[in-house]
Amino acid sequence: MKNALVFATIITVLTGTLLWGIVVRPSTYINDRCFANFSYKDGSNDQPFTFSGNVAFEFSEDKTGQSNLYGDIDYQGKNYTFSRYVKFKYLNTSSNAYTVKILKQEKLAHDNTPENLSSLAIKVFFLSGEHSMYMKKHGDSFITIGNTLSPVMNCVIQSYR
Repeated sequence: MKNALVFATIITVLTGTLLWGIVVRPSTYINDRCFANFSYKDGSNDQPFTFSGNVAFEFSEDKTGQSNLYGDIDYQGKNYTFSRYVKFKYLNTSSNAYTVKILKQEKLAHDNTPENLSSLAIKVFFLSGEHSMYMKKHGDSFITIGNTLSPVMNCVIQSYR
């Protein structure tokens, strides 16, 4: 009888923990669309590479997402329009740390960035391969997105699903 009581208590605690994990604990995967202004300047040489534009992210709880990055690139005294669609998978590795794998990156019709400069932008903005990312959702307001060292942007949530 004592063993049955201990067994019932253990089952009750495990069931309660499971229900708490399903209902109360926030999801590590985001199901929102957000928008941010994005500026970048690399002044490491005499002819800085600068980007000024916008990025829109759409995250799904099925661990996939997409983004649109569009804006102006200034490089060596010339201005170009950079516009890319990116499809990705993301996997939570711990807490707010994620691994992001780019599945597809497409140049959109109004993008007039030369190929040699496009390849530089693709490296700078992590638009290929796999990399680490920090993401933290702040209620229904915004998502902080960054690299492993520091936040890069606050992406304002546009719609709540």
